[in-house]
Amino acid sequence: LKLKNEVPELAFSVLYESDEYLNFIAPDKHEYCIWTDGLNALLGKEMTSDLTKSDMDTLVTMEIKLRLLDLENIQVPEVPPPIPKEPSNYDFVYDYTQHTQQQT
Repeated sequence: LKLKNEVPELAFSVLYESDEYLNFIAPDKHEYCIWTDGLNALLGKEMTSDLTKSDMDTLVTMEIKLRLLDLENIQVPEVPPPIPKEPSNYDFVYDYTQHTQQQT
């Protein structure tokens, strides 16, 4: 099976029973990362994709920011703030339909 826009970097194989294998081609880089990271996790191996590295960088950055806030004695709540009640009316929203009707 050949795909029109087949990209070798998005292909991977699953080998089993030493001479049997399944070949896969992911539709895009994101999907490739999800599949290969998932298979590596199931096999107990390290997830090494760019997507995982990006996620880890985001988590580490957030952790550093939280620790810096703690150093400044800024309390970070354990739970999110409550969601406010809905307004009694939405008169503060600009009505574009009225404006366009006046111009015609």
